[in-house]
Amino acid sequence: MRLTALAFILVLLAQPCSARTSLYLIALMGQSNMKGAGELSELPAGFPASPTKLWNFTNSYKWEPAREPVDSPLGQVDVVSLDERAGVGPSLALADAFVSAHPSASVGLIPCAKGGSNISEWQKTQTAQPRSTLFGSCINRMKTVSPANGTIKAAIFWQGGADTKRQDDALKWKDRFTAFVTDLRTDLGNPNLPIILVILGTPDKKALKKDPYWQIVREQQHAVNIPGVIKIEADGYERKEDGIHFTTKGQLAFGAALAGLLPAP
Repeated sequence: MRLTALAFILVLLAQPCSARTSLYLIALMGQSNMKGAGELSELPAGFPASPTKLWNFTNSYKWEPAREPVDSPLGQVDVVSLDERAGVGPSLALADAFVSAHPSASVGLIPCAKGGSNISEWQKTQTAQPRSTLFGSCINRMKTVSPANGTIKAAIFWQGGADTKRQDDALKWKDRFTAFVTDLRTDLGNPNLPIILVILGTPDKKALKKDPYWQIVREQQHAVNIPGVIKIEADGYERKEDGIHFTTKGQLAFGAALAGLLPAP
């Protein structure tokens, strides 16, 4: 099985560059759940169902057939988003469900999430080295592949847990997210870029002891009212014992739900 899988990957990599053009590009931003914490060993057989149509612009700035972990740190170029323990996230399930619903499409994933990142770290800052920031690093990746390999059709933002520790951060979440959306759309030259905002799931008692301002961040996220920003609740999906991170099963189910919010090709 391992040799067969390796041979399949090598065949895909040998395809001409044209195989990675006209992609439906999706940017993936946020923190640990977007990066992925699900166990690779729990992936079901036959996943993904449409591997030849799924591509990943990896952290090494190379196109590869998409596979878990999508946010792998191998060959990381922009160390600002380095996550040493990337696991199963929602991205590959999202892409697989999307192409199942739209057989003519091929998806290109652009991972740039960072576990534990605060909303303030996603703000655009004036610096001589923009790729040293999460915002600048992600923008650079998006511009590297679009329009060369396709069009950025949507961005997904799953973040907020890091802002639940301090009341000041929690109360400023909406304003900081609003600035992030404005800057993202401006830098990409697309004022109508669809953005999917994941609302933090309701925490358990254990999480609340460590992160007391969780509900304030949820309220801030619910209060976001920006045209083209689509909100989705993260409640109702299987989580790990910490009450925060999604299991592999939870991630696959949530990824499929996210796919239904994406604009048609």
